[in-house]
Amino acid sequence: MGRSRKLTDNIDGNLTSVEKEERKQSEAQLHQLTPISLEPPEWLDEVGQAEYLRIVPLLKELPIASLDYSLVNSYCMAYSDMVRASERLKQEDDIIETAHGTKLNQNHVIRREAFKVINSVAPKLGMTIDSRLKIFTPKKEEKSDPFKEMFKDG
Repeated sequence: MGRSRKLTDNIDGNLTSVEKEERKQSEAQLHQLTPISLEPPEWLDEVGQAEYLRIVPLLKELPIASLDYSLVNSYCMAYSDMVRASERLKQEDDIIETAHGTKLNQNHVIRREAFKVINSVAPKLGMTIDSRLKIFTPKKEEKSDPFKEMFKDG
């Protein structure tokens, strides 16, 4: 899942006192959120519960909270759907003969739709490299340059 964000006290690089203070304030706010439960909901199936138990400890390294509970569960349900559809496809034909002709096995559709949900939810939870970089890279405010303004028209 990538490297966890270092706490301000553990950073080797040079930070200004303002940057250090901003980071400390952000870190303090993260600890004020209600943490997400380590126990999966009972209504998730076995595959979904196993995925929940796998990812939640990893997500706790990110700014995850109880507010993200429904997103985590949506991810776990979609993951379960994808795994179960893939398992069924191992034992069934890709193309099914019906009285009206041939059709694609419905498990392909289930797997594709589950994959779409996973791809939609995962970045919101910081489960992709790009999303983690956005979480961990502070936004820099553009400072006004008086000389740039003076020479802009010339």
